[in-house]
Amino acid sequence: MSNNSIAILLPALDEADTIASVISKIPKQELTDLGYKVDVVVVDGHSKDGTCEIASAMGARLLKQKGIGKGNAIQTAFEDFNGRYLFMLDADDTYDPREILRMLPPMEAGTYDVVMGSRLNGSIKVGAMTRLNFIGNVALTQTANVLFPNGHKVSDVCTGLWGFTDEVINALDLESPHFDIEAEMYAKCVKSGFNVGEININYGRRPNTNKLSALKDGAKIWLRLLIERINQ
Repeated sequence: MSNNSIAILLPALDEADTIASVISKIPKQELTDLGYKVDVVVVDGHSKDGTCEIASAMGARLLKQKGIGKGNAIQTAFEDFNGRYLFMLDADDTYDPREILRMLPPMEAGTYDVVMGSRLNGSIKVGAMTRLNFIGNVALTQTANVLFPNGHKVSDVCTGLWGFTDEVINALDLESPHFDIEAEMYAKCVKSGFNVGEININYGRRPNTNKLSALKDGAKIWLRLLIERINQ
């Protein structure tokens, strides 16, 4: 793909209930009007429902991820990427793809190399995040800020909405196969000297079961942050 292209990455595992809604909200026409070619990429984590069929019918390009886990899905997409900007969001309809239109301008201007969507400083719909998950997200974010001070205190290190320039994608050497991938991405972006910014976003309630375990995955995220700090 050319350098005027934008990839919209949707890691997905059994998201037949939501994938069509997410793809339909992607602002393809607005991005096209700005002069970009838009590539909607669904990285499938070996779904057993109709996720792939629905995504394909909606015009998305399918990639089968290597291995299992969200981290492996993202690594598969990064290896496939050949454009100017990449935006990543969960396929469970908790994030609004239209936020991309607010994330893109500071990246185009060179203000930020990475833009994260902050749920904790934004608006969280009732029932979208349990109290335990909220407290855990705050604690993990504070840990990230202590371990990786870079002049900008991030407010939501575990967010599932990200934007990257091609320079960042080409520089990141990711290894985490699971839900600690966001912590690894943030740590390595800071260690690599990239400018990281945030926008406040709305976070919705997913219609089906959350795949993340607050305690088990929270511990993995904390450990990932510690490992990245030790490996400075």
